[in-house]
Amino acid sequence: MKERERWDLERVGRRISERRKALGWSQEFLADRLGVSRQFIGALEAGRSWPSVPVALELARVLGTSVEALFDPQEAGDIVWGDPEVRPTVGTRVRFARVDERVVAYPLYGREAASSADGTISPAGRAEAFSPEWVEEADHTVAVAGCDPALTVLRDWVAQRGRPLRVATLPWGSEPSMQALIGGRVHVAGAHGTGNLLSLPGMQDEVGLPGGGLDTGSAEAHKGELRTPPPWARIRFAAWEVGIAVLPGNPRGVKGLEDLFRPELRWVRRPAGTAVARVYARVTEDRREPVTWTAAVAEDHLRVAEMIFFGMADAGLTTSFAAHVFGLSFVPVEVHHFDLLLPRPRLRDPLIGVLVDVLRSGGFRQQMEALWGYDVSHLGDMDEMEAGEERP
Repeated sequence: MKERERWDLERVGRRISERRKALGWSQEFLADRLGVSRQFIGALEAGRSWPSVPVALELARVLGTSVEALFDPQEAGDIVWGDPEVRPTVGTRVRFARVDERVVAYPLYGREAASSADGTISPAGRAEAFSPEWVEEADHTVAVAGCDPALTVLRDWVAQRGRPLRVATLPWGSEPSMQALIGGRVHVAGAHGTGNLLSLPGMQDEVGLPGGGLDTGSAEAHKGELRTPPPWARIRFAAWEVGIAVLPGNPRGVKGLEDLFRPELRWVRRPAGTAVARVYARVTEDRREPVTWTAAVAEDHLRVAEMIFFGMADAGLTTSFAAHVFGLSFVPVEVHHFDLLLPRPRLRDPLIGVLVDVLRSGGFRQQMEALWGYDVSHLGDMDEMEAGEERP
């Protein structure tokens, strides 16, 4: 066998192994799903064997990815697009992280647009590094997706303390963050709510593994498939109040979510897939009265408060912290817990170990305790979650 062919076999084997481990599956479990022996899976992952076409097709399906993603020798060398909702556009500046075997590119937009970048989207529509050294930075980067503004405190604290780690924060809603985690596009996903995070769309047993491929895949494509979800590790981050931000003194007399149906009130629209959008949906699903939404969509909690501050809206669900930043009045609705989730096998990654150490450090806790409205009494606590488990 030529050296290049041996290298390709080993690289493909590593991809299969990394994908299996990211799902929390044993070799025996994967073999059972495929109808092959555990020894065959071991040979595949060790680069000593190559599957037939039918087995390759079934292996890609079971792992929630594409045949090309697993077996194309060139595929892993490409930089994968990481944002589940924004398509790459020429000139967009990007940051890289290596998630398992793949270098993933994340666009810098919104509040991150002026941050330092690792590369850009070329005229050919591909993410390209400024130099090879910038791709190497991906090996020391942990990508954390989630909408809590305090994730930037985590990023900055790590950078200031000289840790052997770079944190890339991605301000996405709860559902896109979880789907990116399952799809292997981020290391850690943050989500918030009052109940079971694993009940988010895309996390239930019957939905399976949406977005599992490098560049394709959706929840729709996997509906009806019964899959065993991986064991998840949950790291506690913070709890805070979600409520209605209004102008100082509450001049419109907003009392609660029942005021959603007052036609004279303009409410800030949030993207589908955010925890706040689910709160809105819970209130409006059985009502026929219309809600007056803003034409513009607020991409994060701080933007909700900002729109109200500048008179673009009268009210909107956000966090008490965001309302405080802009000096707004706040009508509490419910308490949400923001937790960080990742596949339990990923805890063996040394970079994740550094991240956990930071979360549990006294200095970082002091930073978090100084944030208005943040309850960090369980910051850094870790446990395991299974699908269907309720949050204590």
